[in-house]
Amino acid sequence: MENFQYTGINKLGKRVSGVMPANNEQELEQKLRNNGVDLLTAKQKTKGFSFSSANKISRKDIISVTFQIEQLMRAGVPLMEILDDLKDSFESDAVKQMLASIYESMEGGNTFSSSLKEYEKDFGEVYISLVSVGEQTGNLEDILLDLANMLKWEDELVSKAKKVMIYPAIVAIVVISVVILMMLFVVPELLGFITSMGGELGFATTSLIWTSDFIQTYILELIITPFIFVFILKWWRKQSPEFRVKSDEKALKIPIIGEVLYKLKLARVANSLAVMYSSGVSFPEALRMASVTAGNKYLEGNILRSVDMIEQGKPIFESFEEADVFPSMAVRMVKVGELSGGMDTALKNVSYFYDREAKELIEKIEPTIEPLLTVIMGFIVGWIMIAVLGPIYDTIAQVQL
Repeated sequence: MENFQYTGINKLGKRVSGVMPANNEQELEQKLRNNGVDLLTAKQKTKGFSFSSANKISRKDIISVTFQIEQLMRAGVPLMEILDDLKDSFESDAVKQMLASIYESMEGGNTFSSSLKEYEKDFGEVYISLVSVGEQTGNLEDILLDLANMLKWEDELVSKAKKVMIYPAIVAIVVISVVILMMLFVVPELLGFITSMGGELGFATTSLIWTSDFIQTYILELIITPFIFVFILKWWRKQSPEFRVKSDEKALKIPIIGEVLYKLKLARVANSLAVMYSSGVSFPEALRMASVTAGNKYLEGNILRSVDMIEQGKPIFESFEEADVFPSMAVRMVKVGELSGGMDTALKNVSYFYDREAKELIEKIEPTIEPLLTVIMGFIVGWIMIAVLGPIYDTIAQVQL
């Protein structure tokens, strides 16, 4: 089945356009006619790289779709009518195509959850599994609300994690770029003037000359090497599951950033587990699906080991402790929940606790980043000034003597 870019006229006589999957133009025309659109032009979309995000389904799109379906279903609108209306209310062609495809699948006799499987990459295994539970229990509206809130919360977590990493990375890149430009264009001119004066050069000046010569000689290698390193790292992670586990474990031990990521991932796992367990999914199965939401193979492996222990009859809190799933504080909270019969509440408390811990750590880190980078930049500028002005000062002093 291919994707077709089409234009047509709807029931109100307005010109509409979008993207829809079909085997050929005849099938596309029939699908559009069923939706009240007369086809004008159709062009098969070519698969290729695009810098535009218009053809991507974002997390915010999934959140919006979920909230709207839940609210309209709670108002008594049939699901098929909701999908039929929603597919014309989004500007994104990718979302229109997704909703149209789900509508077509359900019109062909499939359930909502099975229709979502075509877009499992966008919705995720947890989302589709919970929708299936909601269909079976007749509690789909409540589960959709829980899913929407969970996705919204996860989106906030991702934003905070990116905020910790992106800002320092951007500032570091700017600092490094400025230093490289100075070493390539500014410093050689100054050093040429200094060396022509003669006299003995100090350590600061000698090291500056060496650094400038090194950067000028190996500038291409310095630019290309980081990209090659990242490419090799990604390739190795794909080829070697053992290396991926080890690298994910090391990532959680990176100073400061690793601690933030670790707490955010624990909060995400606990929240997903609480939502699934409270929706009626068995605890081992919910835990197995929640392991995927960690986005870390090291944590996922630990969680799956705890699943095996639970299925063998061990208490949940002991399994978590032996498999090193959660720290001792969280294990104690889970133990209380297990013994009191309030496991879903305990898991939500764990999620809240680590979410708050991560946010507090981020708030402590952010104010220190800018002064630290300013000090580093000041050190580099000071080094260059001493290296350049030192010999000039010495020469002037000798002339005065």
